[in-house]
Formats: sequence, structure tokens, C-alpha cells
Amino acid sequence: MRRIWDWPLFLLILAIGSVSLLVIYSINKNLALNQLVFWLLGLTVLYFVSLFDFRSFLKISLGFYVLTIIFLALVHFVGEPVRGSIRWIDLGFFRFQPSEIAKVSSVIALASFYSQKSAKDLRNLVLSLLIILPLVFLILIQPDIGNALIIVCIWFGISLISGLQIKHLLIFSLLAIILATFSYEVLAPYQKGRISAFINPEKDPLGAGYNIIQSKIAIGSGQFFGRGLGRGSQSQLKFLPETESDFIFAVTGEQLGFLGASLVIVLFTAILLRIINFAKNDIDRFSQLIMTGITSFMLSQFFINIGMNMGIVPVTGITLPLVSYGGSSLVSTLFLLGIIFSIRRLRSQIE
Repeated sequence: MRRIWDWPLFLLILAIGSVSLLVIYSINKNLALNQLVFWLLGLTVLYFVSLFDFRSFLKISLGFYVLTIIFLALVHFVGEPVRGSIRWIDLGFFRFQPSEIAKVSSVIALASFYSQKSAKDLRNLVLSLLIILPLVFLILIQPDIGNALIIVCIWFGISLISGLQIKHLLIFSLLAIILATFSYEVLAPYQKGRISAFINPEKDPLGAGYNIIQSKIAIGSGQFFGRGLGRGSQSQLKFLPETESDFIFAVTGEQLGFLGASLVIVLFTAILLRIINFAKNDIDRFSQLIMTGITSFMLSQFFINIGMNMGIVPVTGITLPLVSYGGSSLVSTLFLLGIIFSIRRLRSQIE
């Protein structure tokens, strides 16, 4: 096991998990206990996935994709509305979010598709878009723009390494801009408010701009060393909403300061760089595409979450991978990382 298990990557995952639990504990001890259970479950999933031959996902990609579609459709019939969105299926003992499963399904489905095809062919590019379109649509109508955007980022990352041409990219970018312009009118009022608040949060400081303003105050008040665990006024006095999930980076900056926030960024960057290094040196196309998809998912979600905490992107309901509270997000991320360990294990055995 010592020879085929990637201990550096595993220790990086444990390190960022430790910071996460520490910050969540400072917010709510009960949530920290729940998150510890999610971590134990997620690490168990990671270990067992690492024992499988990652190439078996080629065979089950279609079935997994269809199952994901069923769950995304089912959430509209059995899910309970939370703040105007229907995103979770309640199993009684556990609530899970199908859009998190959709990220896993997107990585596997697109990697399977492009393992035998090239994005240089416009036909293949269109077909790959048709693969993610049902997922994106079902997530958008929840409504959940943030996670739908992550699916698109996964598609872009995998298509790019599969030979996406600049002329095709420009065409799709133009179409996306036109579609986004017309789609603005069908957005929910709170979603329009978030866009308006991003442009000028001071225009509505107690309404749509409140979250961004409070997040900036939290990060700025932490200064270099932070105000100490459990001592941040924005998080402890509940001025900052969704402290354990969407705005956990702001809480980290407030309580642990620039040093703590930088530690999270450094650990996350080290994980991504290690995965990228694996993909660069791997000769198997399917494994390269899977690792590219995982990197695209984690990088885009990392950037959007921290960006909205700092006010450089509009606020969306997106968690910070491996850091934010939430079982569905954590377990699905560790599932994907388990595939990385599976790839490394099989490559080590071959070598």
C-alpha cells in the first residue's frame, strides 16, 4: 500500500479537511460533528473507489448518466422548497443534492465520450454539448445557476484538452452571450438582484447587496492574524449569512486572518497541481480526461466561491470544495478524488 497509495495527496486532503472542521466548529459544534461524520463517510467512499479499476467507469457511464437524469427530474416532484429553490431529496436520515451527483456524472460521461473522439470535429463538439444539456436544464429550473455553470466549466475543460478549436470557441462564446442576454428576463427576482448587487452592492446595502458587503467586512476585519476562532463579529453575531457553506471562506479570513485564508488557498492549489501533474504524465487518454474534468470542476468552483466572498463575481449558491459544510458536496468530491487514487494505483502497478 505504501508504494501504490499517494500519501502526499491524501495528507493534503486531510489537511484542508482539518481546517474545514476547525472553522465549522467555531461556528456551530453540532454542524462540526455532522461534518466529521460526512468526512468519515467520504473518506470511506474514496478508499473503496480507489480499489476499483477506473476503466470500469467506461462501461457504466451511460447507466450512471441516466440515473443522474432520473434523480434530477425526481427532485422536482419529491423535493421540498428551500429559499425558493428545490435542490434536495430528503431520505429521512440524509438529504442529498442531485446536482452534486450531476458533476460526477458529467466528468465520467464526457471523458467516456471524448476517449474515442476529438473536439476538433464540430459534430463531436455539438454532441458533447447535447450530453450536458439535459443536466444543465434540469439544474437551471431548480433554479440553480451556480451548479449549472460548473457543469459547463467541466464541459469546457474536457473539450479544451480534447482539441477544442479557437474558431469554435468564439462561435459558442458569442452564442452564450446572446443567450445570457435574452435569459436575463426569465431570471427569478432574487437572481436579478444578485447581478445588480454585484455591479453596485452599495445601492441596496440591506437587501441584495447585503451578503457581499458583510463578506468583505468579515475578510477585511481579520487582517493578518485573524480575530481568533469563535471571535469574529460578522460570523458569531450572524451578520454574515450561510457562514458554514457559501461564505465559509469569509469566516476563515475573519477568524484566521490572511494567514488562515492563504493556507486554504495554498492547500487547495497544491491538490490541483498534483492532479494536473498526474494528468500531464499519464499516457492513458481516458484517465487524462477524467483528471482534467475533476480539475475543471474543483478549480471553477473554488474560483467562483472565493470570488463571490471577495465581491469579484456575483453571489451564487456554490460551496467551497472540501471546506464548506455539506454531505452531498463533500462525498461527491471525495468520490472523484477516489478515482484519482484508482488511476495512480493502477499506473503504479503497471510501472
